[in-house]
Amino acid sequence: MKNLRKLAYVVLFGSLLLLDSCLPTDEVVADRIPALTSSTWVFSSLDAGDDFLNTTYEIIYSGNEITFNEDGTCKDKLVGVNGSGTWSFNSDQTILNISISYTDGDTRNESWKIISLTDTKLNYEFSISPNTLEMIYTH
Repeated sequence: MKNLRKLAYVVLFGSLLLLDSCLPTDEVVADRIPALTSSTWVFSSLDAGDDFLNTTYEIIYSGNEITFNEDGTCKDKLVGVNGSGTWSFNSDQTILNISISYTDGDTRNESWKIISLTDTKLNYEFSISPNTLEMIYTH
């Protein structure tokens, strides 16, 4: 009987160790703020799904420059108008929320899904209904 009890404890303990090792671990995402705020981002390219939309949106975004500051403010130059506003990441820094007001009275409130962000390349996607655009900015 004692051996059976010991065997049961060994099996239970082994099972707990096995279950613990199979649990998902929290993925650690590197802090993206230093890369985002390192310099002004300049529009490079986009993919809107087809050639006509690509050409249309490339005209709109050509020459676009956006700067993100460490204090959560940002500046944007889009099609000859200047804008200023705020930005913030979600908790795991996979979504960048921006809110910008322009000198011509227009506003831009968007959530960008970050595909990749390095010191020299910002790649994200966002929706302009009914289209989803994948954008690339560099510096």
